[in-house]
Amino acid sequence: MRRCRTMRGMRQLDGLTAIGIAHLRDGGWGAVRTALAMLHLRGAVVAHRAGMVRRAGSVPRDAEPLERALFASLYGGMGPRELANRPRVREAVGDVRRDLVRRGLVRPQRRRVLVPLALVVVPPWLLARLIDVVSVRVGLLTSVALVAVACWFLPRRTLAGARALRHLRARHPEPTPDGVPTPAGIGPAVALYGTAALAATMPLFAREAGLLGGGVWSRFLGDGGLHSSSTHLDGGPGTP
Repeated sequence: MRRCRTMRGMRQLDGLTAIGIAHLRDGGWGAVRTALAMLHLRGAVVAHRAGMVRRAGSVPRDAEPLERALFASLYGGMGPRELANRPRVREAVGDVRRDLVRRGLVRPQRRRVLVPLALVVVPPWLLARLIDVVSVRVGLLTSVALVAVACWFLPRRTLAGARALRHLRARHPEPTPDGVPTPAGIGPAVALYGTAALAATMPLFAREAGLLGGGVWSRFLGDGGLHSSSTHLDGGPGTP
């Protein structure tokens, strides 16, 4: 049984990218943070002023959809969380989440909200009915069971998602400051270990770009992100 469960877990992870792993661990912000780290290591994004990022080169040919969305939405200098709030970026993050839902690694948002809400609202009414018809003990036990089921649906990750993270951490140990980050290794490292991996592999960029705290919003600094970079999504001339 354990072998079957392991094989099924491997199938759920088949084709899962570093950005997908990051969303599984830390949600949308984790996915954006990982994508920016991957873009930076390939020379496409650099820090711009305190707590902001800007374009520096062309979008990598092997960039994932979220990386492309970030690059295309980045005008002048922007804080990472401000950038994450751009419509195209939010749409790309939503696609990552929907892929995780299809894989059975995270629960659909509606199910996380509606099922617990229904199971918490029903017990008081059910308790009164059972006490009236059966007994106080049966009513209490039934209500407690329903609340327990409601709590089961609250976590964002499923049991399969939690197992997947444990499996991936076993395959990818936490990076150390003396290691040299590579384009292939930085994605899984930041996806699985978040700010600890950023501090170990690219501390200067992580701090200056605002990846450790979300950065600043450019409109509060007066530049409004209106100075568009001359580098575009396909690396050539034209408007991104």
